[in-house]
Amino acid sequence: MALTYTELVAKVRTWANRDEEVVSDAIIQDCLKYAADKAYRTLRVPPLENVAKYEKTLLQSATTNASSTTDSTTEIQLPYDLIEFIQIRELDAGGLTTRVFNEKVDIRTLNDSNAEKYTGYNYWARQQNVLSLVPGFGNGNTGNTADSIELYYYRRLPALNALYAVTVLNYAAGFLTTTGGTTYLYFTTTSGVTNTATAYDTQAKAIAAATGNVTAKINVTVNNSANITNDNRSGTVVVGQELSGTGVVANTTTGAPPKVTNVSNQNSIVVDTPQTITDNTDITFSNTTATKYIGTLVPNWLRDENERVVLMGALAELFSYVQEDDQAQKYLQVFQSEIAELNNEDAKRNASGGNLQVNFNGRGLI
Repeated sequence: MALTYTELVAKVRTWANRDEEVVSDAIIQDCLKYAADKAYRTLRVPPLENVAKYEKTLLQSATTNASSTTDSTTEIQLPYDLIEFIQIRELDAGGLTTRVFNEKVDIRTLNDSNAEKYTGYNYWARQQNVLSLVPGFGNGNTGNTADSIELYYYRRLPALNALYAVTVLNYAAGFLTTTGGTTYLYFTTTSGVTNTATAYDTQAKAIAAATGNVTAKINVTVNNSANITNDNRSGTVVVGQELSGTGVVANTTTGAPPKVTNVSNQNSIVVDTPQTITDNTDITFSNTTATKYIGTLVPNWLRDENERVVLMGALAELFSYVQEDDQAQKYLQVFQSEIAELNNEDAKRNASGGNLQVNFNGRGLI
């Protein structure tokens, strides 16, 4: 069964048999991070494969000397999680390959027009986090058929304790929870009941979607008071509505918009947070509510399906920290063995199912 991050930290402590006075949770978390970092250096398996696709409009703006079929260059930003290149290819609108950038050169050779290159077309080089492609997008032998560029690569996975971001899309996908919530999303309400079908990332968007909101105007300057004197209302204010407008401040304890707590008089409304608002200011009592959410744990192949890899790696780091070198070396060997086994399994898969053919370029040396 997949472990949560908290459970993984506890398992490392159990295997190490060291209490928190010797090794804190923070140290164990560092050890897990270091173990994952080391695993990515040599682990090359399908779960680490990823594809980044660059669309036509971006590529056209990233191409210089676009009219030249030999000297044009396209420069694109590399994905932040890239470890190693597998393939770079150009596609047409139907997804068919128009060419593969199959000649890797160093950046000096790429920029030197007099340097010898063996295929005549389709070079690439990397400088910092920029990928340079020559000839550029839509040039070479592809004419006007090119539609996108696909970068196929090995990646780093998200952090072992990474959480989904609190966004409207992640809310709709069910990746958020209110347990331990830290970030507000906003909803409309009807008769005090929250409409949870649609979330909004700002109160303004929720107010625009809500019905039955009441607009009013401050009648007397409010000076650090929870009592809001108003007139010219557009409807009836009720308990539970949220106050918004220029100068309105959120609840100092919860960070939520101030809520109406008492309506004994429609011209004098009590909210849960003292306000300071000038006379003649427009305000709104809206049928909205704010709820705090936090992301659930992002799936992680290392943690969820191969916990033994990070467990052994973390133990190697931990025993190195407590200066027990024999134990550190023992677990390091197991860690490296686990990675080798996974890589060997993938190598066997790649070599099975048919005749395997790989092309090599000796770069003029053979």
